[in-house]
Amino acid sequence: MALMGVTFVSAEFYDTNTPYLRITVEEVTPEPVEPGQDLVVKIRLSNEGGKVAEDVSLKLNAEFPFFVKTESNNFEDKKTLCVGCSISNTYYLIVDANAKSGLYPLTADIYSGSMLITPSETINIKIVGKPDIVLRTDAIAANVSPGDMFVVSFDAKNIGTGIARNIKITPQSDSFLMLGSNINLLNELLPEQTISFSSEFMVKESLSPDTYKFPVKLDYVDEQGNSHTTSFDIGINVLNKADLSIQSIKIKPIMPTQLDDVHMAGIIENTGGGNADKVTVELMTAEGKAYKSFIGQLKADDDAPFYFDAKPDAAGMRTATLKVTYNDDFGLHTFETAVSQEVRKPTNNLLLIIAVIALVVAGSAYFYFKKKS
Repeated sequence: MALMGVTFVSAEFYDTNTPYLRITVEEVTPEPVEPGQDLVVKIRLSNEGGKVAEDVSLKLNAEFPFFVKTESNNFEDKKTLCVGCSISNTYYLIVDANAKSGLYPLTADIYSGSMLITPSETINIKIVGKPDIVLRTDAIAANVSPGDMFVVSFDAKNIGTGIARNIKITPQSDSFLMLGSNINLLNELLPEQTISFSSEFMVKESLSPDTYKFPVKLDYVDEQGNSHTTSFDIGINVLNKADLSIQSIKIKPIMPTQLDDVHMAGIIENTGGGNADKVTVELMTAEGKAYKSFIGQLKADDDAPFYFDAKPDAAGMRTATLKVTYNDDFGLHTFETAVSQEVRKPTNNLLLIIAVIALVVAGSAYFYFKKKS
């Protein structure tokens, strides 16, 4: 309850032959008032002048967010106030449920007959609403796997009628950790205000791929110091992720010539946390020849061999490309590795030996067919 009024001024300061009307606010209950609550305002009208006031009326101007339900004594009916006399009226109002926190005026006008005889008196009513914060997030577009980091964009909106202060947003999960201080702080959020911010999280390494919801706790206080706590869930898909690499490559002979058959043996490994499917390794030579090895599925923490047999097309430093293709929960993946090997020209001794062998084979074949004929 509150008692308000204009400071009393003695009638000797005024013409004692005229009435002097004064408004005094005797009660405002409750103070402050909340949206949707009933409000009681008691007003006293006094004649402090030296003459009777005739045909006096008072009008209370109640605009949004106030609505007058009823009153105890209709001040809009003309009345007579003798010198030193006063009358009171109690107004019963209701505050609109959608009113926001703030200071709102009620004004009162005094009339003599139909003429406004005093400036409007203002009664300031303090309304204190209740905050209500909702936390919205965009769908997490990035695919994540155990050990990955990802960003969540938040929109904190106050859909209530009061001011929220000391706002704390804290994730409540041991599997999804917020990087940094593990807490977001907002100083203040006004009614209908939205504040956007982002936080970076990391998926725990030991988490199994699945669909998860992890809670985020929201704490804040209202204008009257009351604490509020609520919680929101964030949904996320944790997927299998393979990670393939070439572990080793061996080429025999070490220094091949154009006449040698070259044998390549390698090992491919999966160091990721998910299985790799439809794994293929393709060898592409500088001359455009292609050889393919099908491995199939490669499970997490597993490896597999691959082999190629080829014949060099030319001498010199030759560079071939190993192309690896595979699928996991994230889709199709491809990576390439360059393999360089020097190919020598055949030596003269080697060519001579090959020529001799060729002559011997040709001579043997000649005598064989001649004898047979």
